[in-house]
Amino acid sequence: MNSSHRIPLLNNVTGEFVEAILHERIDSAYALRVDDIWLTYLAAAEARANAEGRPFARLEHAHWSWLAKVAGSSRLLSCPTLAIECEGEPQGLMLLKTDGHFANLPNEAGRPLVYVTYLASAPWNLRGVVDRPRFSGIGTLLMRAAVQVSIEAEFKGRVGLHALPQAESFYECHGFACLGKDPDKENLKYYELTPEAADAFINRRKP
Repeated sequence: MNSSHRIPLLNNVTGEFVEAILHERIDSAYALRVDDIWLTYLAAAEARANAEGRPFARLEHAHWSWLAKVAGSSRLLSCPTLAIECEGEPQGLMLLKTDGHFANLPNEAGRPLVYVTYLASAPWNLRGVVDRPRFSGIGTLLMRAAVQVSIEAEFKGRVGLHALPQAESFYECHGFACLGKDPDKENLKYYELTPEAADAFINRRKP
């Protein structure tokens, strides 16, 4: 892995902020570890729910193989995979593309942006899988990192992505503008963050 730095993360069990690590790039070994830990946890959680007769929310990204995604991009400088780690476990991952994507919003059309290919939190941090997520703000911290990558690339914070239906409200609450469904991407809604919205997003009150 490349460089990493410390960030605060809210522990919902204690109500206090703890120290987490944001890795700016991970390797295939780390991705394999994520797959093993997350998929094992999901299988156990589903088995418990079935045994207790409780409904179990199936995650739209549960089938993702981070090993396959990272292995296909780990040698490309334009495809960094970021990870948040806390208490020795991976809490969230995000794969970006920093070239080949351009804005479509008025006043920004044709300008380069950072594209979020994949983003996911560990299953124990997601409502529906657990009643009380272990940590809060994983997605927000990863999106702040994506905006920072955009700024460092001199893209002024522009970010684009296609959202899974379960994540649409998250992006809308964080200032992303929806450009409608994209028939070339399984009719997923496409979102973009303008420089102004990016500035407002990263300057919100932080812990």
